[in-house]
Amino acid sequence: MYGMHAMQYEITLPADYDMGVIRERVATRGHLLDDFGGLGLKVYGIRERGVDGSTLNQYSPFYLWHDEAGMNAFLFGGPFTGIIESFGRPAVQHWTVLGFEEGPAFGTAPLAAGKHVTTIPAEADPVVFLGEALDGLLEHLGQDGAHSGALAVDPRTWQVVRYSLWRDQAPESDEVRYRILHLSSPRLGELRRGRQWDQPSSAASSTPGSASGVPAGH
Repeated sequence: MYGMHAMQYEITLPADYDMGVIRERVATRGHLLDDFGGLGLKVYGIRERGVDGSTLNQYSPFYLWHDEAGMNAFLFGGPFTGIIESFGRPAVQHWTVLGFEEGPAFGTAPLAAGKHVTTIPAEADPVVFLGEALDGLLEHLGQDGAHSGALAVDPRTWQVVRYSLWRDQAPESDEVRYRILHLSSPRLGELRRGRQWDQPSSAASSTPGSASGVPAGH
């Protein structure tokens, strides 16, 4: 079974930057990923200074990949080369997807996206924290206008990201909000719905070994 991955890079632009340049770029190039292998979706998102609470101009594409093969083909010698040539090589944030869900507006074209980022506290049980975050994803996407969303984690930093797409406007509970210029979704229908992780029971997670006899932590 494949493992889904989320990815985003953020290109922050000068305060007086003409965001029409980004709009033109997406209008002329966005379709090139509409049939890219391994891609579930790419959100061509932007933030504009003074819009939706943003204090900066930023081009911030977000991706959901079916597996590493498609992601690697994009990053290494693929379309990402065009980003490097135009803006330099940005840091690429990467998370393991733990859940993907549809909202009531899934059949519409989303115009906005939102992101909520938290870090699992050092004293918290990651299993409990992530289980509650997945429940929160379902609740978040139950709102009117929600298209779809994912919850993902970076176990290097224990950063948890909830990224959601919206028919019109992302809610203010998403601290970072984007306008969507284009959505490439060649395999959106094939993205696995629901939890991508079988959460262990509290009893299993509290014992020093698992039922299979494998010591905890191995």
